[in-house]
This record gives sequence, C-alpha cells and structure tokens, in this order.
Amino acid sequence: MEYIGEHLLIGEIGNLFLLTGFAFGLLSTASYFIAEYKSQDDWRKLGRYSFWIHSIGVIGMVATLFTMIFNQYFEYHYIWQHSSTELPLRFIFSCFWEGIEGSFMLWMFWHVVVANILLLIIRNWESPVMAVIASIQVFLTSMLLGIYILEYKLGSNPFTVLTREHPDFVNLPIFKMPDYTSVLDGRGLNPLLQNYWMTIHPPTLFLGFSLTMIPFAYAIAGLWRKEYTAWVKPALSWTFIGIGILGIGILMGGAWAYEALSFGGFWAWDPVENASLVPWLILVGAGHLMLIQRKKGTSLFSLFLLTTLSFILIQYSSFLTKSGILGDSSVHSFTDLGMTGQLAISLLFYVVLSAVLIFWRWKDFPKNDKEDDLWSREFWMFMGSLILLISAFQIEFSTSFPVINKIFGTNLAQSADRVEYYNKWQLPLAIILSAIIGIGQFLKYKKTEPKELFKKLLLSIVMSLALTVFTAWSFSIPNPLISLFIFTSLFAVLANLDYLVRIVSGKIEHAGSSIAHIGFGLIMLGALISTSQGDVISENTSLYDVSVLGKDFNNNENILLMKDDTLLLGEYFVCYRGKETDGIFVRYEVDYMQSNEEGELESVFTLYPFVQLNPRMGNVAEPYTKHYLDRDIYTHITYAELEEREKSEDISEHNINLGDTIFGKNTFLVLDSLNRNPNKENRGLTEKDLALGANFTLYDVQTNAHAIQPLFVIRDRQYSFSIPDSVPNAGISISFEGIDPETESFAFKLKESDPKYREFIVMKAIIFPWINVLWVGCIIMALGTFLAVYHRFKKQ
Repeated sequence: MEYIGEHLLIGEIGNLFLLTGFAFGLLSTASYFIAEYKSQDDWRKLGRYSFWIHSIGVIGMVATLFTMIFNQYFEYHYIWQHSSTELPLRFIFSCFWEGIEGSFMLWMFWHVVVANILLLIIRNWESPVMAVIASIQVFLTSMLLGIYILEYKLGSNPFTVLTREHPDFVNLPIFKMPDYTSVLDGRGLNPLLQNYWMTIHPPTLFLGFSLTMIPFAYAIAGLWRKEYTAWVKPALSWTFIGIGILGIGILMGGAWAYEALSFGGFWAWDPVENASLVPWLILVGAGHLMLIQRKKGTSLFSLFLLTTLSFILIQYSSFLTKSGILGDSSVHSFTDLGMTGQLAISLLFYVVLSAVLIFWRWKDFPKNDKEDDLWSREFWMFMGSLILLISAFQIEFSTSFPVINKIFGTNLAQSADRVEYYNKWQLPLAIILSAIIGIGQFLKYKKTEPKELFKKLLLSIVMSLALTVFTAWSFSIPNPLISLFIFTSLFAVLANLDYLVRIVSGKIEHAGSSIAHIGFGLIMLGALISTSQGDVISENTSLYDVSVLGKDFNNNENILLMKDDTLLLGEYFVCYRGKETDGIFVRYEVDYMQSNEEGELESVFTLYPFVQLNPRMGNVAEPYTKHYLDRDIYTHITYAELEEREKSEDISEHNINLGDTIFGKNTFLVLDSLNRNPNKENRGLTEKDLALGANFTLYDVQTNAHAIQPLFVIRDRQYSFSIPDSVPNAGISISFEGIDPETESFAFKLKESDPKYREFIVMKAIIFPWINVLWVGCIIMALGTFLAVYHRFKKQ
C-alpha cells in the first residue's frame, strides 16, 4: 500500500546526521589517539576537524527531532509515544527528553557544547583529553543506531522506527488507511512531566552530567602521559563548574518533586534521585582533593579514584535508569529498550580503563612520606572527602539492590520506610561533614595551633549552641541526634559567616568557598527542620471513616470534606467550596479560614490542588502550596470522585426484632417499638382497616435523628399491603412487608437512593516549617560555587 502524507524525508535527514555523528566521532577518537601516540600534529588536526563534523551531526540530530516533535509527525513511533495534539506548546521540550533516545541526544548535545568550549582553551592537552571525550561520544551515538549486527540490535533509532511498522501496531485497522496520518494522534506526555520544572530540570541535570566528563578526561590523560599532577590545574575550574551545575540540577529535581508530586516533600530517596546525587557527592570530594593537591601535592591515589568515579557513576546511573532494572523500585526509571548489554559494555569499558591505568601507574605516583598534621587543613579536607565517599557508597550500595539481586540471585531489600532507612545511615555522616565544614576554613595548611583555632571558633560555637537550645525547645525535639545535627549545621553556617566577615573582610573575590559552605549548611538545616518537624494537620474531624476507601487512607492523615461543610484543620477551619474543570485539569477550591476578633470565620487564603486527567496513563493529583516566610502549607487531594455520580436506588430486605438495627449505606434505623393504633386519617386508611405501625428512629449522615413509621395494613381480612414512610433528605424509604408469628420477627424492605448526593473530597495537608531556609541555601551555595569558579578562571 502506498501511504499518503508521511514525512519520510525528515527521517532520512535525521539518519544522515546520526551516521555522520557516529562515523566522525569514531574517526576523531582514532585520530586523537594516534596523534598522542605518535606526537603528530596532522593527526591532531584531523581529530579536531572530525570532532567538529561530529558536532554538526549531533546538533543536526537534535534539530531534526525537535522539528519532528514540533510538527507532530506521529508516524514516527518516538513522536507518537511522547507527544499529542492536545499537549500545550510549552511542554514540547519535555517531549524531547522524556524517552531514552531523546535523553541520550540531550547528553550528547551538552558534551558537544562543553567539548567545543574546551577546544578553545585546551592547548597542549588536546590530544589525550579529546580522545577520551570523542570515545564517550562514540558510545553514546551507538545507543541511537538501531541497526542489527547478526541478531543483536545495536541501539534504538527515533528516526527510522515508524508507528505502522512497530510490532505492537502493525495489524491495527488504522494502518489499512492510505491517509492514516490525517487521523493519527499521539499517546501524549506523562502527566507528571507536564510541569515547567521538567522543562528546565533535565537539561540542567544533563549539563552537570556532561561536565563530569572534563575532569575524568583530564585524569585519564594525566595517567596516560604520566603527568600525575599537571592535569589538576586545567581540570580544577571545570570540576567546580560541574559541582555547581549538577548540584543545581539535583535541587531543581527536588523543587519539582515538592511542587508536582504528592508524596509530601522534596526528597524521597528514590533510586533515580540517588543515581544523580551520588556522582555529585563524589565530584565534591574530588574537587576538594584537587585543592589539597594544588597546595600540598598529596592524596594522588584518592584524587584519581574520586575523579574517575564521578564520571563512572554517571555512566552507572545511566545504566540503572535506562536498563529497566529499577522498574519495580522507582517511579522515574525508563522501560527497557533492549540496550542493557550495550549500556553495561559502555560502563565496563571506562571502569576497566580507569582501574587499569590507576593501578598500572600507582607505583610511579610521587610519594610524600610526611604525614599530614591532625590540625592541618589538608587533613580535614581529606577527611571530608572520605565522609562523602562513605556516604555515596552507602547510598549507591542500597540503590543497587535490584542489580545485586539480579546478578547473584539474592533477595536484598530496604525497609518499607525508605526515607527512614536512608536517614538512619546518612544522619551521622552529615553531622560529621557539617562540623568539618565549620572548622575547615579556619585551619591552615601544614599546621594550626589548637588553642588559636578554638579561640577563633569560640563565638560560633557559643552562638550555635544557644540557637540549638532555642530551636530544640521551640520544636520540642526529643532526639539528641537531631539536636546535634542542628548544632553542627548552625555551626557550619555561623563559622563560615564569621570567617567571611573577619578573615576575608568582605573581599568578594575570595569569598566563594565560604558562601558556598554557608549555603550548604542552610540546606542541611532547612532539610532537617522541615522534614523532621513537618506536621500533618489533616486529621479527620468529619463523621466519616476514610479508611473504608482503602488501606492507603487513614484518619490521622486524611480529612474528608463534604462540599460547603466547615471543619477544624490544625489552627485553621477549612471548607471545600467546589471544583472547576479546565481542560484536562480538575481544580478543587479549598478555603482556609480563621476566627477574627468578633469570633466570625473569615478567609485567610484559598488553595487549588488539582487532578490532571489522563485516560491513557492514569490521572495524577498535584499539590498546591501556600508559602509563608517561616512555613509552607502543602495541600493535595488523596481521593475525589472525578465523574458525576448517577442517581441509583438500592433495595434490601431485612427480618428483625424489636430493638434491632438496619444499617444502610449512609444511615441506620433502629426499630424502637410497634404502634397498634397508628393515625389512619393521614395515611389514607379507613376505620375498618387493621394497621400496625413500626416506629423507627433513623440517623442520617450528620447523626440527626428522624422519626419514621411504615405501616403494615390488612384490608377486609382478605389481603395485606404496606404503606411506606420516607425521609427524602436522607434518600431513605422503608416499607413494612409482614410479620412472622413463630419467630416474632418483622419483615421490612429498605430503599436507598442518593438524589441529594453531596460531593466530597479527601485531602492531606502538611505544614513544613522553615523550608525556605533550604531554598535560600540552594541559591547561596550555587552563587558561592560560581563565585569561586569565576575567581579561579580570573587567576588563570
């Protein structure tokens, strides 16, 4: 069949760029390798020109895929899978990197940008460093080839896999139509990614990933050339740029989780979160070891180990997230596209390369027989890097349980409460690290007099202790370990602030490290207080038991709000006013009120938590937060009936005795007594009719009591019938159907309807105290890091 309207040319252009990128990346790797091996300038030039053409191929791939997404060419499976005609234009970028292929392209693009900037300033390190970088690009480009070698498929190609050729779609009736493209629509973007943070978080994170490549390439080049210390100077600034940008990317992910996810917080120790955090911790350790090496020339083995590990762990995080192995343990991971073996080979190549070079050259490393003094800056900087390494190992080991179980057939598992599991391990390490950060700036290289050090730190210690006592008392903190962490975090902030004022004397060009450490201390402090003292205020004060909705609902954390009812919620009164549907969003208006001086309730603020409708991937509830300087009030919907309920009627039969209870869906009725002489006139009966009334007390959903009396009637001693009674507002009607003399029981028929069904929601509300300390710390740490980088570039 000849299809009409397919855009095949753009796929061929994309493939041309892809093959160009792969071929010239391979040529660049080989040329730079030969140039270094033979010290020939012609090969170096060929390597550079080849890398430029490779760069054109990568940029061309990116531009082609963006064009396909923007123009909604759904005949391509990648476009169909990640976009749709209903998707707002502002989320087009998120479509690009939602899939594995797009995320690889984004990674390659940043490698190209970073490498071409590096080419402008690299000078005599070009051949070995660019050989490493070009080889990394070859591996990444191969992930997109989508070609078969014998029976093995190498990579997944977004340019050649057409929807009508995909095995899952080939037999669908729509593809029997020559012009199927005119009616084909895409599956759409994951609703969790339809958030502005996901437009800026992934590219920032991948830029951070890409920057770890530069110090890695310099370290490999130093081992290759046997220049064990000379590489540190050009790599140092790149390392701290990487620390700053990767850190910002990770914190953006935390901000997205806080704003868009409904678990209630900014960090859940999810495996994919951990996969980006661990390389950053290692890179921070490597950066500080570089500072030691520049001053003292020591710790070379540790320096090479951490520098190479930072990039290798980026590779490992790519393996974890893109192999599908975390599918059962993370909500962030990709599904397996059959690239597990290819990802593993790429990872193992750089693991083996680094290990072989480090242990092969180890014996040639310059030796320093003099041990570092206990009270020297280099000793405690090394200890800080060691703490970071231990912290990263614990996180990575626990995150890798699925991999370990897969390889060794074990059954390792974390505790059910993942946050508590990680915090238990990480809290003591964080206490030590923040204490080192507070002390470090006042230490001198080689040796510091302890008395002099203590004298300089005394003011910060006293102030931190006083603030810790006040904080522990204010929040009623019984845990001594948490109090100790508050003290060390405050100490890190105040000691570095003191150093900034007294030692640096306001010279901003020398203040970068102190400012970054202040920011880090504030992050630790804000994270600790906001999470450990977070208060779930949505205890259910309604008359309805929310646990009937399922095991995930409990009355201590979820409140059920009937529309227009007002209930107590912590220090507020809260009222659900109604919902409004805006396209795919259903927004719920929740009014928070407090009493004024006259004792009347008045609105303080209104929140609009919403549910994003997505019939293909499932509906997603997203929170809404009221921000104050000293706290956030975080609210999200945990249950709501999204569709209008249809009127229905349930009929049930009951045989009961006096004093028994009939339970309805939302009410219950108690048979109090029998009336042998009921009022006949108001019920349409004659004097000759024999009637028996059943006196019930009906309790409705508000526990209001209603008297109700159905009648059992015998007429002319020949036949019997019932005259029901009802409470319309409760949707209840009951009829008296008969009497069983043997058991002395009475038969009733209960009809329940919901013509006056009241709309309701179940929601959760959490107060996070002083969480803005964390966000301010993020900004300060980033500013301090980039200020330090700027100063180093300026010096160079």
